[in-house]
Amino acid sequence: MRKYLTITLLTAVPMLPLLGQGEIDDQVHVLFRDESTFGVFLHSNGFGLNYRYGFYRDVRNQLLLDIDFAYVKHPKEVKTQVAYNYSTRRYVYGKENLFWELKAGVGWQKELYRKYDRNGISVRWYYGGGISLGFIKPIYYEVFNWPVEGEEITWEFKKFDTHFDQAQIGGRGPFFMGFDELSLAAGLTGKSGLSFEYSRRDAVLHALEAGVGLTVYPKEIPIMGTDVQNNFLFFNLSVGYRFGRIKDISEAARAKSRKEKREERKTRESPIPYPGY
Repeated sequence: MRKYLTITLLTAVPMLPLLGQGEIDDQVHVLFRDESTFGVFLHSNGFGLNYRYGFYRDVRNQLLLDIDFAYVKHPKEVKTQVAYNYSTRRYVYGKENLFWELKAGVGWQKELYRKYDRNGISVRWYYGGGISLGFIKPIYYEVFNWPVEGEEITWEFKKFDTHFDQAQIGGRGPFFMGFDELSLAAGLTGKSGLSFEYSRRDAVLHALEAGVGLTVYPKEIPIMGTDVQNNFLFFNLSVGYRFGRIKDISEAARAKSRKEKREERKTRESPIPYPGY
């Protein structure tokens, strides 16, 4: 009996690290891989969308092409509504312009920790920088003109003026009004963060990200028209979700027909059956 117990222990002990890692990943992994992904994110100044392409450099490193489009708010913005008419558009008193950023840059991504089972998480560190093009669009308000006695109340759309009495404002004007007065601002941008990739399939990518960013312009961006301080430097913290596909760039993959690639991708992306118990 002691002999059989010893043999059992000697067989089981080497397998403990494998059991601790979770469900063993027996997929055929793509070794030479590019990544094409999209992201949605919230940051401390607003929200945005992202496209990223990762060019294979080695098994742990990628060269990144990164494009962001984001809406940027002023930290002092407070939305309000016309007290006597709740059907009007909400507005931010004192806001002079809407501001968006289109950013394009290059960077680098390094895998710090690789997952070895289907339920694991791959941790990546990314950083990069480039240029930012800011779009500044004037905001119009619906403004009432108080009549003299015996005349009707009139209204018109006007840009913000510090001489407005807030009681004159009947809400925000149409969104598309002011696009013919769009102005641009060019700046520099950089960011860095961590990406936690958790997809169970090697052919697709799902990840949660957290990062920091900094964008600087040569002059203040006039978001607010009141006496609050406008900024030329925008620092933000962000969280986001990323999804996309893995592209096999090996010589063998390039030699395959489109139909073969499509069938192979369907096989790799089909749902993983859970083992019965």
